[in-house]
Amino acid sequence: MSGLFSNNFAKLGAAAASREQMQTVISSNIANADTPNYRADQRTFDDFYQQRIQASTSVSPQQTNRKHLLGSNKEGLDLNGFKRSNDAQRMDGNTVNVEREMSTLAENQLMYELNMKIIQGRLGSIANAIKEGGR
Repeated sequence: MSGLFSNNFAKLGAAAASREQMQTVISSNIANADTPNYRADQRTFDDFYQQRIQASTSVSPQQTNRKHLLGSNKEGLDLNGFKRSNDAQRMDGNTVNVEREMSTLAENQLMYELNMKIIQGRLGSIANAIKEGGR
């Protein structure tokens, strides 16, 4: 319970937002698969995630009562996505590999759902702590 209010919530939130941005990028690439001279956006989840983490301002909770739990600063969450390689240019100048984009889209969706399940579990733990504290 000591790590319940750690900065992992901020990381999980950043990961969810980054997964959403990745979904938009991948969808855009797929939508432009037949557009001549379109260059596929090669940004990765890690690019968006690092940008979110750097932009966020982490607020650490203050202990206002001696019975309150203190936050933990443990770095235990590894959310690195795999790197996408550059695709060969087709004759029309388009660099989108639809098969790769579709598999990346599926992987991103699964990782988003996993991320949301983790957040849901953490919030469930907080709800249980609140219920038990009211006894």
